[in-house]
Amino acid sequence: MNYVCNGTYQSFVCLDFETTGLSCNHDCVTEIGAVKVIDGELVSKFSTLVNPGRPIPPRVVALTGITNDMVEDHPRIEEILPLFLGFLGNLPLVCHNAKFDCKFLERDLAKTFRTIENPVDDTLRLARIKCPGLPAYKLGYLTDYFQIPLSDAHRAWCDAEATARLYLKLQEI
Repeated sequence: MNYVCNGTYQSFVCLDFETTGLSCNHDCVTEIGAVKVIDGELVSKFSTLVNPGRPIPPRVVALTGITNDMVEDHPRIEEILPLFLGFLGNLPLVCHNAKFDCKFLERDLAKTFRTIENPVDDTLRLARIKCPGLPAYKLGYLTDYFQIPLSDAHRAWCDAEATARLYLKLQEI
């Protein structure tokens, strides 16, 4: 993936994954949320639960609210990724802590023998550059700091929407 940190895209897709844990080596995606922004306006969203093929640990259920029952009848990541790639198209990808989400994305794309060449920007890195000295750079802290609504933290599409709004806000600095 082509990582950049320029904070200049007006058209992009924000992506967020919820997962069974933090390790790309052992954990799996449970939810994909994405928001498409065209010319600075949020125009559409992509949101689906994903069957991770393994139990979701209780600590993750407590954090995300995503239960095993909720995902059991949903498709696996390999079936969903082609739909997401159609949504993404050639637009830049923006994430908060992009290395985390992109590690899962790269791993799961490899399962389908695909890659992407879209540039990837990161609101975490951008916030550290543009707002040095803040006490924290977690998405929840930054959305509070910039008074950006985050209605349901740790649900993928809500985090993706908040990230999109944060990215646009950081461009104003």
